[in-house]
Amino acid sequence: MSFFDNIRAWLKGETKQRKAPSKSTAAPSGESVKDLEEFIASRTGVEGYLEPKTAIYSTTLLLVAADGEYIRRPVKDRNNAEKVCTKHSIPLYDAGIVGYPKRMRQFDQGEKPRQISLDDLPPWPGDDGSDAPPPEAT
Repeated sequence: MSFFDNIRAWLKGETKQRKAPSKSTAAPSGESVKDLEEFIASRTGVEGYLEPKTAIYSTTLLLVAADGEYIRRPVKDRNNAEKVCTKHSIPLYDAGIVGYPKRMRQFDQGEKPRQISLDDLPPWPGDDGSDAPPPEAT
């Protein structure tokens, strides 16, 4: 093969050297499902986001907890992701359609979610201590 043939093959993406598949495109293992289930069991308010297969990454399931902490692991396909989410009664969304939750970005930036307590809320109508009916609107 001449030098120009090598260049032409390289431009077409045809090379003799075969690279080992990267970890991101590797098939999901039982360990990845185990990691997902441990994350679900140890966090509250978990939601699942299915990320489609791309040229670089295999199909992945992203789990996001209520505080924004998340974990991403490869899954076999959509059915596998649905089984994991159904088993643990968590919602599954398509990340390509709904996008990612804001709390995930806030977690990466180190922002803590603001918790609302009952003291922060205004008094419930009628709970002000008086038994008088509310004033009529005119």
